[in-house]
Amino acid sequence: MFFNLPWFRSRKANYQDTQVLELDFLVDEFFDAMGDIRDPSRTRLHAALVSCQTPKDLWFLRGKLFNLISKHHCEQEAHQRIARLDQKLRFFVEHHPDHDPEELPSGPMALLH
Repeated sequence: MFFNLPWFRSRKANYQDTQVLELDFLVDEFFDAMGDIRDPSRTRLHAALVSCQTPKDLWFLRGKLFNLISKHHCEQEAHQRIARLDQKLRFFVEHHPDHDPEELPSGPMALLH
């Protein structure tokens, strides 16, 4: 009876339940999003990701990543991958003691074309 309480139920983990608390792990997520793409522009984006120092830097590379993914896959796949990155980026900024949620642009986490 005691284990039927709601907080003892196991939950199925999904990407919204991320626990990314280091910027390096967040950069790795960006690398994973473009991992199956072989293109010269991927190399340039890779170099830009390596030099990122703040979540805001990563935020501004999302558009380039979206274009790269949609060029090699489809726009829907790009939206899915970017949505996953947005979730992790938002979690990182909200839970990291060194960063403030106001660092990222406000409003919906949608791409600006």
